[in-house]
Amino acid sequence: MEASTLDAVRLSMGLQQLRAELASGNIARAGTPGARAHTIDFSGIEGLLAAYGDGRASGSELRLGLAELTALVPREGNEEAASLSLDTQVAEMSAASMNYQTLGEALSRQFGLMRLAVTGRS
Repeated sequence: MEASTLDAVRLSMGLQQLRAELASGNIARAGTPGARAHTIDFSGIEGLLAAYGDGRASGSELRLGLAELTALVPREGNEEAASLSLDTQVAEMSAASMNYQTLGEALSRQFGLMRLAVTGRS
């Protein structure tokens, strides 16, 4: 597996982790009167991953994306767009968790195949 592919998986898993953490924080504030959902703009990272999947981004761009991911900071949403819906936040956290788990399982299978190729046994 190429280093840039590992960077793409690492970036994808980090993105899902951040989504889950964001939803978790929003769920914790759900009982607070007047609370608004915190948001993060993930479009840059998602675009980078899509570009890598299409062959339009390099491994070095993915490494920059990893640095960008750690710098993303939640912002309180505006009143129209960010009313705090507990159901929406639970759905976001569940989706992020399932995506993270799927990525982890795919990575585990890939490493299992690599181990088999190297050792000749499982």
